[in-house]
Amino acid sequence: MCKNIVGYMRTSSQVNVKGDSRTRQSLSVKKYSKSKGWNVKGEFYDVISGTTNIMERPEFVKMLSFCEENSIDTILFEGSDRLSRDLIVNETSYEYLTKLGYTLISVKNDKTFLDTSPTGILVRQILSTISSFEKNNLVEKLRVSRERKSKLNKSRGLLDRNGKGKCGGKKKLTDTNPNLSNLILSYKKMKDMRTRKPLTNTKISKLLLEEHNLSVSYKSVGRILEDIERDKRERINSKRRVSYVG
Repeated sequence: MCKNIVGYMRTSSQVNVKGDSRTRQSLSVKKYSKSKGWNVKGEFYDVISGTTNIMERPEFVKMLSFCEENSIDTILFEGSDRLSRDLIVNETSYEYLTKLGYTLISVKNDKTFLDTSPTGILVRQILSTISSFEKNNLVEKLRVSRERKSKLNKSRGLLDRNGKGKCGGKKKLTDTNPNLSNLILSYKKMKDMRTRKPLTNTKISKLLLEEHNLSVSYKSVGRILEDIERDKRERINSKRRVSYVG
């Protein structure tokens, strides 16, 4: 009889969702299962930090219920770091799941969870420690890189909403949707017929919905107007710097 198993996949960032992380993990699980003659009955994918308790991960909880309903006792991961990069979370999760009767298998090294000898346990813990180190090292490199870029851009007059140097990240709506920005700016130049004052952000938000079927909150309208004004100041500062150099 063909053995039924489930595959668990995880990524800690929404950024990776657009990449090949899920596809790569899925193919890894399917390829290993095929080599063993097993049937992948279900796949479950969480976009969540690996430090999060497994019982607080929506898809992981769903997976355990699915396994119970379908009498499945084997869970495949691309690697032990997909369970968690944190040593404590990895070990406590391993102990909890094995006590429930589950067999955990890492495709990259199928002995990671299966070898219960003192040496096997040591190797598993070392691998978790290395994964944790790699994660922390990456976080530190990103932090240093962002700080360096922030200082450089601050010296150039390129500031974010908090007055600090820009360091990348999410793009402004003025960059991603210039047409919307221009539309909001045109409304801001208008005056309320009753008060003779510039239209409020709330009023602009309402007009965008009524006249253009665009749902934009008054807070977003405010942020876009702030970005437009900031971009204007940056252009002026840039011209001044060029004039000064010349």
